Parts: sequence; structure tokens; C-alpha cells
Amino acid sequence: MKAFRIIYSILAFVLFFSCKNNDLLGDEEADNLKLTQLYTEVETFAQNKACAGDDCRVMAMGAKACGGPTRFIIYSLSKTDEKILAEKVKTYTDFQKELNTKYNRISDCAMVLPPNVDCVNGLCTAK
Repeated sequence: MKAFRIIYSILAFVLFFSCKNNDLLGDEEADNLKLTQLYTEVETFAQNKACAGDDCRVMAMGAKACGGPTRFIIYSLSKTDEKILAEKVKTYTDFQKELNTKYNRISDCAMVLPPNVDCVNGLCTAK
């Protein structure tokens, strides 16, 4: 019963904040919430990091205002549909680029390097 309440609460929260014309949030706050939701969708999609051998990969994600990715996502090639993941990452990255322009955002311009990954104890892990 407790799990049902939690699921119901999460569903109500998502439905409440997914409205296009949400008067409770300003445009930037609503856009930031959408960006967070897109990020969560990517992370959830790639959460199964189980691996064997050379399954581990990284994918650049996000867009700094001055160029380059904001982060890299680690995923297992054998457990994640790479094409769908790439589409989700592109959606997230394109939306972040749009927000950078729309709100004249700046960033630290530091270059984010991709992590070295390996299959450690059956899970894709950054070295």
C-alpha cells in the first residue's frame, strides 16, 4: 500500500508539472524542470550497467554555453539500445543548447574529458 502511495504521488507530481502552460512556474523554471526530466529519462534508460568483457561505453551529453558537452554517460552496450540512447541524449543536448541561447547562459568553458571505463565486478564503471 505504501508503494502505491509513492507511485501515485510521483505520477501526480509528473502530471502536475508536465502541463505546457504552467502558471505556477516561470518560463525558465519550467524549462529547467523539463531539462531535468530529460536528464532523468536518459539516466533511467542507461541504468542497467551490467557488463561482460568489452561492453562499456561513454557518450557525450549536454551542451556548455561556450561549447562542448557538460558530462558523459556511462552505459553497457549489451544492455542498452545505443540508437535509442543516442536519440534521447540528442534531445537533451539540443534542448540544453536552446536554453543556453534563450536565457543567454554562460559556462565555465572547462573541457570535460570522457572517463575511461571498464567492466569491474560485472558493472560498467569509470576508472
